[in-house]
Amino acid sequence: MSVLPKVSEKSALNYEYFPTAWQAVLWRNWGYVPAARLAKALDTTVLELKKTAELMGLNPEQKVNEIWLKRGYLTIIRNNWHLLSYEQILTLLDISDEELAFILKEDDFLWVKLGSLKPSVTPPQYAPLTETELERTKEIKNLFKNRFSFLLKAKDNGFEFLKDFYLPTSGEFTVKTEKNDSIRMVYPYFALYGDILLDEQTDHLPDRLLEEYAKVGVNGIWLQGILYQLTEFPFDKSISKGWQTRINTLNKLVQKAKKYGIGIYLYLNEPRSMSADFFNKFPNLKGTNEGDFYSMCTSEQAVKDYLYNGVRALFQSVPDLAGYFSITMSENLTNCYSRIGAGTEICPKCKERNIWEVVAEVNNLMAKGAHDANPNAKTIVWTWGWFDSWCQNAVALLNEEQIVQSNSEKGVEFTIGGVNGQVDDYSMSVIGPGDFAKKIWSEARKKDMPISAKIQVNTTWQMAAVPYIPVFDLIEKHINNLKNEGVTHFQASWTLGGYPAPNIKFLQKLMSENISAKEFLNEWYGNDVGQVIYSAQRYMSSAFENYPFSVEVVYFGPHNSGPMSPFFLNSTNYEATMVGYPYDDLKKWADIYPVDIYANQYKLLCDEWQKGVDLLEEIKDKNQKTKELYAVSYALLCHFKSALNHILFVKNRDENNFDEALLVVRDEIKNVEELIKIRLLDSKIGYESSTHYFYTLQDLKEKLINLAFLEEKLKNE
Repeated sequence: MSVLPKVSEKSALNYEYFPTAWQAVLWRNWGYVPAARLAKALDTTVLELKKTAELMGLNPEQKVNEIWLKRGYLTIIRNNWHLLSYEQILTLLDISDEELAFILKEDDFLWVKLGSLKPSVTPPQYAPLTETELERTKEIKNLFKNRFSFLLKAKDNGFEFLKDFYLPTSGEFTVKTEKNDSIRMVYPYFALYGDILLDEQTDHLPDRLLEEYAKVGVNGIWLQGILYQLTEFPFDKSISKGWQTRINTLNKLVQKAKKYGIGIYLYLNEPRSMSADFFNKFPNLKGTNEGDFYSMCTSEQAVKDYLYNGVRALFQSVPDLAGYFSITMSENLTNCYSRIGAGTEICPKCKERNIWEVVAEVNNLMAKGAHDANPNAKTIVWTWGWFDSWCQNAVALLNEEQIVQSNSEKGVEFTIGGVNGQVDDYSMSVIGPGDFAKKIWSEARKKDMPISAKIQVNTTWQMAAVPYIPVFDLIEKHINNLKNEGVTHFQASWTLGGYPAPNIKFLQKLMSENISAKEFLNEWYGNDVGQVIYSAQRYMSSAFENYPFSVEVVYFGPHNSGPMSPFFLNSTNYEATMVGYPYDDLKKWADIYPVDIYANQYKLLCDEWQKGVDLLEEIKDKNQKTKELYAVSYALLCHFKSALNHILFVKNRDENNFDEALLVVRDEIKNVEELIKIRLLDSKIGYESSTHYFYTLQDLKEKLINLAFLEEKLKNE
């Protein structure tokens, strides 16, 4: 039984720069969704949609690139969340409500990224245009004909980068045996995050990608695993449907990666919560409640047996599986204490136990299951979400030869723009390790347990719309700090940051050689351009230290969606969502920073970053590597500028400074044009595996419509 997020009483956004709501739907989906499905959702015919598409300046005969339905469905859902009803979204994607419910729950917190509640919409339907609507429709067409003519024939190049990874391998690489067993693990750059193992047809790990990973020193890949999907669930076998298929797929991927010296690890966040219906049959298993779900209480012996037996069966079924890492706090509702930070009330059975006992027990049960099946399996306890007050107690109770992992930056204190704060996660600008990580690792060393650092070496939610952030000075300092702590293992990415980039190669070289950033860049890019690139990245590393960091800024600010986020002349009254919709929630964006300081930090960042981009422009056409570096660096600048413009627009709007707001709008128009040009050169721009694309080409063109509409409005204020 599906559990779709509830529909809010709050009305969806009004995109008033489109003549009608149904035309907004047409604009956002034309070329991404089959016209027949779009017509069905809007209760009209394909012919009528083609006529209106032509009136709006769209190609009426544009063919759909089916890859968006397979690999870009999250972008489609996000783009229609404020426009369509659940039923209409299901029609567009041609999926069931059960499938949509699974995507929203398991595709890396999509429902949280969307705001946890579905905005209330009046389902838009086609209707003949009035004279006023027709006139406005023609204005949109003329806008691109007269002002943005470079876009008239532009086609969305989304996912073009995939072609390079499905080419034959070079045949020039051979696996070298390493002297140690150091793990350098990332998430596959373009693997989907949902139930990918059930899909036997899609090659999520093509040989060329694996070869490129091996070349840059990646020796581990992680994938999400859900235990009841990979083994037979003892309480209700029906929800494990397809588990044998998933195991077969996983075995194939494991053997394939093994040829390149790469092990596959699973991310286990167990035991997964269940809906209330499940516990009508098994009331004794019922634990802590959150929303529409309840945890399976790990104080119950039957649940303990499930954890042990399930993990053992998994490793028996996939004997060459390299290992797993676990999260036992805060990622999903799992054990009864897992979401204590969210204000959940602990179940009576677990309330009588210490939190660290429950957390350690869950990890020990899973590790024992893995090691009883495969003594060589690496079991990594990731202390993400653990509390400072009891983390050492939990480590002290760990057994089974587990590797203890901590976010490197957690606990690092900083002062930025005169504002004091502390890092929790996802910082590449404020480097670690922090006191929390040191405390965790110190306790682990007492027991001779190996230690691992979770870092973001390529990119982070500070800026996720690019494949990597070229701040090699900061990377060098961070890794050298970790070497001094005795760290030997690395989870080098979450879902973002899995591109086989020079940053990862630099990590490998730093761990194996006494190399500097200057030496590495000369080696990677060539001596003829290495010095210029070194100087450019010094500007960018220095610039990035101005980033107004806090976890809330990183999660809720307008930087990732950047140049596609609409500006609204009136307050939306919506709260920003985690790496989803920034809306116009300036207070939440700024978090601990006064707005003026928040804006000024972005200005300092942009001004200094520009110096680096200017240097790179001199050598951008030297080779393919320099072209990519320039595109990535320039795209970063466009995103940072867009964040600054969005901050200034909302600030000036709210203070009725309409002349200043108009200047910001005009600057943002230039900025969006530049980002579009960069995106058309490099299709990796805007992509992240658990987001798919932050924006389509149509989204960026829509921002130009939005800005031109505001420009006219503000002229008259």
